[in-house]
Amino acid sequence: MKTLISVNEIKSLAGAGKKVLYLEPGTIITPAARDAANEWGITIKNGPAPQEPEVCCQPVKEETTLASEPVVSSVSPEMISRIVMEVMAKLPQFCMPEIVKEVDPKSGFCLVKGNTVACDTFDTGNPKDKVGIKEILTRRESPNMATGFMTMEKSSFDWHLGYEEIDYVVEGTLEFIVNGKKFTGHAGDVFYIPAGTDVTFTTPDKCKFFFVTYPANWADLSGK
Repeated sequence: MKTLISVNEIKSLAGAGKKVLYLEPGTIITPAARDAANEWGITIKNGPAPQEPEVCCQPVKEETTLASEPVVSSVSPEMISRIVMEVMAKLPQFCMPEIVKEVDPKSGFCLVKGNTVACDTFDTGNPKDKVGIKEILTRRESPNMATGFMTMEKSSFDWHLGYEEIDYVVEGTLEFIVNGKKFTGHAGDVFYIPAGTDVTFTTPDKCKFFFVTYPANWADLSGK
């Protein structure tokens, strides 16, 4: 299962004639990929792809029921109600909350309400890592820079940046290891990472930071 959807995956789906892209839990999609999906008429839906129905090779024999024989359901109303409630309880995991924004349509000026941003799971390659990420602006809104939030909890992963990045620590402790040296930042501190740098993202406890990358297609340039 792919956990990062970029423009290349959208092009492949369009070339295969696919019209729907299903995002399973843990999958993130870049703003550039969302824009590409709109251009090629691909609908993005949250949740697993529906299973193809099994095709039976045997002919179906039609059975007739006499009008005098009432059809009795073996499922009670109470059981139906319980099943419906269980299904509804599982729906929120596929419902991604919308980010609240205030936008001036003439200038493109945008205010993003930070308390409405919920991070998606970011796959570092280690299932034990607890890392989340959420970009807050689409490629149409911010064509040159990508922005968003990232959260980490007692996690560490290596990353190569094919782009420039600035990270502002909102809360907690964020550490970077560069060329064997550790740099530690706390709330209010800012990191700048030049393009072409190999770093290790790490935190001894947990942290939340705001990032800005240039150019915007950081996922395509990361080689992941």
